[in-house]
Amino acid sequence: MKKISFAFLILALSVAQSCQNPENRSAEAHESDSMTVNNNDNERKAGKRDHPGNITNKTNVNDDAAMFMKEAGLGGKVEVTFAELALKKASNPKVKAFATQMIKDHGKANAQLAAIAEKAGVLISGDFLPDQKKHFDHLSTLSGAEFDKQYMKMMVEDHQKTVELFKNGQQVNTQDLASFAKETIPVIEQHHAQAKAINSSL
Repeated sequence: MKKISFAFLILALSVAQSCQNPENRSAEAHESDSMTVNNNDNERKAGKRDHPGNITNKTNVNDDAAMFMKEAGLGGKVEVTFAELALKKASNPKVKAFATQMIKDHGKANAQLAAIAEKAGVLISGDFLPDQKKHFDHLSTLSGAEFDKQYMKMMVEDHQKTVELFKNGQQVNTQDLASFAKETIPVIEQHHAQAKAINSSL
């Protein structure tokens, strides 16, 4: 009889334990899941707050217009920087006069484009691209006639590319930006023609 009672007691305890454990495991799992959700939510909020793209990538124009503004804006700033270097390093009066014209014309265009970009929420970088930095560093080591030849050769190539860039810029679906590109093309074409003429005379 005692053996039967003892066996029954063990069976009852086993049943009670098996009924209790799933509840505990369920509660612990629920608590763990809640902590994971809260942690993920906090990480997601932190990521959204710290990621600069959430601010700088919000623009009022499409990708084509934004890309044109960034490329044209950086290109204009680079032209002015190279022209300022030419005023210090060049020896030919025509080269110096051309550099002065670059600062004036591109400075004006840069200001116009900056106003359009600000309105659209597009950030224009002023940092050289690797290729541009390489050219600038090389030109900085030159002076006189050698500088004149390298600078004007670069201006011919750069303005040819810039004309094509602005022709594509006419096609963007942002009216003020397309108008800016169209109005600026004749100026850049004139620069290109001047650069070719001066380059061939050196």
